[in-house]
Amino acid sequence: MMAGSWAPEDLVPFPPRAYWRLFALANEVAWPVQPVLLAASAILVLCLLGGRTPSGRWLGPALGAAWLWTGWQFVALRYGTLHWAAPWFAWWFYAEAASLAALGLSGRLAFAARRRAPRPAIGLLAAAVVAWPVLAPLDGRSWREAEIAAVAPDPTAIASLALFALAARSRWTALLCVVPALWLALSAFTLSTLGAWQGWAVLAALLAGLAACVRGRHRSGA
Repeated sequence: MMAGSWAPEDLVPFPPRAYWRLFALANEVAWPVQPVLLAASAILVLCLLGGRTPSGRWLGPALGAAWLWTGWQFVALRYGTLHWAAPWFAWWFYAEAASLAALGLSGRLAFAARRRAPRPAIGLLAAAVVAWPVLAPLDGRSWREAEIAAVAPDPTAIASLALFALAARSRWTALLCVVPALWLALSAFTLSTLGAWQGWAVLAALLAGLAACVRGRHRSGA
């Protein structure tokens, strides 16, 4: 390699096995909250399918707590052992957490009542909270490395984009989409560089989430 040149691998200075191990460590710290998170997420999906809308006053702080915990426990403490920039990435999560809590408590994160919620957004939410934990065993890894929303960053970001697509349109919800989109783009790059097929799943979820948010904005403007 010529002096001064670089490859994508230079930005991901760790092997795949070390990266997947982070999820097992994060799950050990969070246990036994995972069954509660999965049950609550399933209930939320069923409520949305039934036409019920959540209150932004509790969903905002709850989602903010998920971003705070994930940013601290996974990105800063665990990912920070592998990547020098991880502590800086963690501040994205803290900013998103504070924004969600503030907008939710102030009533600026609202979910309009609809007879039929957009199915693509609900499908993306279901994928984040139900399908994403299954990726680990599909890859031949242990269930201990399963990625669960509010514990692992990717499903947390995907679920957030899905919920923002369901929220009433405002400049605030548009701004809330920035951090999840940036993280998912970074995650897709990281996984692809590691040679993991999950990178394509993350990229597909990112594009689907952005499309759902844009479609929701057009509908509200109609």
